[in-house]
Amino acid sequence: MKKLSVLNCPIEFDKTNFLHLLSLSVGYCLDCQNRMGELVIGDNGWNVDVENGTISFGEDNVYQSGIIGSESDISGTWLWGWANTESGLPEVTFAPSRRALRRLPDMEEFRNGSFMLDELRTGHDIAMICCGVSERNDGYYRCPYSDGALFVTVEDLPEEVFAPIAPDVLFRQYLEILSSFYCDHLLLAAGYLYQNGYGFTLSGNTLAARLGNNTAFFEYEKADDINRLVNISF
Repeated sequence: MKKLSVLNCPIEFDKTNFLHLLSLSVGYCLDCQNRMGELVIGDNGWNVDVENGTISFGEDNVYQSGIIGSESDISGTWLWGWANTESGLPEVTFAPSRRALRRLPDMEEFRNGSFMLDELRTGHDIAMICCGVSERNDGYYRCPYSDGALFVTVEDLPEEVFAPIAPDVLFRQYLEILSSFYCDHLLLAAGYLYQNGYGFTLSGNTLAARLGNNTAFFEYEKADDINRLVNISF
């Protein structure tokens, strides 16, 4: 199955809203990152070669890579790769960050070269949105250093990393994510279902999704500007 961008998810959302894009992206992205850890990284250490555009996990697992951006523990800020004009690295090194900007040119956090991070806007959150809006078989990796961390892509991953998950697994993991991750519960469901290839319809505040032999009805109510799950029925 071709990887689907959440930008094409058939639900109304604001492409300038960071939380909306994160909510749409986080479910599928967490699954893919976990499978990348199991199938690609394992117990291997990592090494990134920014000049040659590669990241390796052990001796044999070498992947093309590019810089998304970096977070500073000193200033508490994010710096996009495309805005790092003093690095002296080839422009192709920062291709992932430029692709992200092209996809979300009107989102403030993607348009500004640098901005303050907080508990609702972390480097992981930014990288997950970049993966969510992409149609490429790419994951990301956080490469820590003494005063912060570099976020890079891990490109052209095996298709198994992005394979759809079974309905019962999706249902269980959806509930686990919304109980531990601040997001819009309705958009989380929509993005998670869409990127796994499951159809859904939305009528008022109820989302109906066909999961295996059952149709699940998710009911939401608006609170504090986000949709919160209040009931599930079959």
